[in-house]
Order: sequence, then structure tokens, then C-alpha cells
Amino acid sequence: MAVTDQMVAPRYAKALFEVAQAHQELDSTQADLDQLQRVIDDNPELLPALAGKDLGQAAKDQLLALLKRDASPLVQNLIDVVAGNGRIGGLSHVITAFARRFDEANGIVNATVTTAVPLDDPQTQAMRQAIASRFDVQDVRLTPVVDPAIVGGVKVVSDDLVIDGTIATRLVKLQKQLLTN
Repeated sequence: MAVTDQMVAPRYAKALFEVAQAHQELDSTQADLDQLQRVIDDNPELLPALAGKDLGQAAKDQLLALLKRDASPLVQNLIDVVAGNGRIGGLSHVITAFARRFDEANGIVNATVTTAVPLDDPQTQAMRQAIASRFDVQDVRLTPVVDPAIVGGVKVVSDDLVIDGTIATRLVKLQKQLLTN
């Protein structure tokens, strides 16, 4: 089985995280990686072009120089190492893996909260506090989603964990119970 960019991304992220931590540059490295990801998102053809065979090496070197221009030395080195190892196509995966480590180290969890109606500010704050308490973290990045089909209640999704307290789910469970009895 071939090793994919997505499979090796956590290794690069771990190495970068450990070096950034040792140099006390975690926050600035995360900020640089966020900026780099915005550039990648704004130019979806960039990484495939750098990974492909259509561009000559001189053109690739120019593009890589532009990517590294405003980055810290650590992020510049990451770009060089990833490109040098033929893994530039997986740079976004490395950035995502680093962000996960960064969030974990800083007690941050990302959660999507689905409700039937929009949450107001006090409800949003209460939801953040409840999720932070449940996951024993310092901060919660909340992504609210409104879905009238859930009828009522709340569904929280964070990574692989789903807490579904929606009326729609309860109705489905009740229906299954009635059909099996």
C-alpha cells in the first residue's frame, strides 16, 4: 500500500509542533500556518501545480519562494522539507494536523451545534460553557447550524463524538420501539 500525503501529515505536524514548542513559538507558528492555509484556500490550483509535473523546477521554486515570503523560519523550513520530500500536495493536511495538536495543547475543542432555531448570545455562551465542562477544556469554538428538521433539542458534534438530544432522533427511536414490540 502506498503511503499517502494524508498518512504522513501527522508526522510532519508533530515534528513542527515539537520544534515550535521548544522555541516557544507555538502561537506564532499557528498564526503563520493559518495565513498559509488562507493562501492555499484562495488558490486551489496552487498545491496541485506544485505537486504536478506540468511546471518546471524554476517556476515551482518561484511559487515556493512566494509561499515562504512572509512566513517564520520554522514554517519556511516546513515548506522546504515537505516540498523536498515530494509531499507538498499534502501541506494542508500538515496544517490541519498541527492545528489539532495546537488546540489540544491549549484546551480548545471545536464543536458544531445544530438547533431548530438560531441560538441567541446568552444561549450560545451557555452552550459553550456546557460543552467546555463536558469535554473538560478551556475554550470551545462553536459552529452553529440551524436545521428545522430536528424539530427541537440540540445535537453537538465534536470530532468523533456525537451528542444527539434532538426531538427528531427521539421520535425515530420511539418509532423503532413501537415497531419492534
